[in-house]
Amino acid sequence: MENIYRKKAEAMKGETVGLYRRLHRCPEVAHEEVRTHQVIRETLKGWGIGYEAPKDNVTVALVEGKRPGATVGIRCDTDALPVTEETGLEYASENPGVMHACGHDGHMAMGLCAARMLAEERDTLAGRVKVIFQPAEEGERGADEVMATGLVDDVDVFFAIHLWSPHKTGTLHVAPVAVSAAVDMFEAVIEGKGGHGATPEKCFDAICAGAAMVQSMQTIVSRRISPMKAAVVTVGSFHAGTVGNVVAGEARLRGTMRALDEETRVTLEEELDNIGREIGAAYHCRVEIRNERISDAVINDERAAALARECAVAVAGEEHVEGQWAMMLGDDIANYGRIAPICYAQLGVADEKKGSDVAHHNGRFRIDEDVLPTGAAWMAEFARRAGEMWRKH
Repeated sequence: MENIYRKKAEAMKGETVGLYRRLHRCPEVAHEEVRTHQVIRETLKGWGIGYEAPKDNVTVALVEGKRPGATVGIRCDTDALPVTEETGLEYASENPGVMHACGHDGHMAMGLCAARMLAEERDTLAGRVKVIFQPAEEGERGADEVMATGLVDDVDVFFAIHLWSPHKTGTLHVAPVAVSAAVDMFEAVIEGKGGHGATPEKCFDAICAGAAMVQSMQTIVSRRISPMKAAVVTVGSFHAGTVGNVVAGEARLRGTMRALDEETRVTLEEELDNIGREIGAAYHCRVEIRNERISDAVINDERAAALARECAVAVAGEEHVEGQWAMMLGDDIANYGRIAPICYAQLGVADEKKGSDVAHHNGRFRIDEDVLPTGAAWMAEFARRAGEMWRKH
């Protein structure tokens, strides 16, 4: 039997795709998503759906059911990336150097469609649904920003879908596993003593210290972490010096560390500090490590994942539902887990013929618009069922 939300979402496909394209045209990077939220609020207002707007770039739509039940949070991220679009689409970014290269525009369109479908059945809906349009997911602590407003403190379970180009289009992926890693972002500031390149004995070379630090960091995973554990240490930025005949007095390294469990994460952090101290002493430099925990590991709650899978089967059929596995990517939906259980699912968009199989964060990234109704229906089905049966334990 055809799922009612899938049927409704397919009927709304033109509007949903239109919203997606409108949002794709006006991408804004983390913390600057003001115009984006204006579009979201205009849409909600036009459909008679109430919302809270504590900040210019935070919008929480509220669909209040007439029957008692749980409060369900549906997370939709809203930020874009500093990437130049190369898709050639007729609805390409109108903001030079900024692009929705990760599918967040699709997430917003699906969330809006789901909110509308749920609002149309308020009289029979149990509990309440909060569709959370969150800023700054791309490593910029947007979830914490939303949590600080207090608007999601009452949520009993959180659900999010990420459009995913590694998976075949139209496939729905969910399982009770660790899906994404905990994310740390670090900066190492090395202060030495600059001077003439011809008299290095009078200097303390920050470049030499920095190079040694990069080299030493490669041993954290290979020698300090069990091979049975997953971990990543990456230095993505190294800046030092100005000209070839001057010994650099300062160097700055920036990078990221990833782990799937807390014990490994703590080991990474401790070893980074140890290397900083040891390199500083060996090269007569002052080394300051500034490490920031951005997001926790995304670990799907077993009960929430089971419910999401049931909903996926109802929406798309058993033959289109598959499992998940761990990645060293990150997503700050994990941080909502400090409030209530979470489930982070994926919806495949990869279709070579449509050009939607390009990697995320690439200037040629695009989604398969045909999956948007499926995602919207999955969100709505989860919200309805969770509202009926979910209770905190």
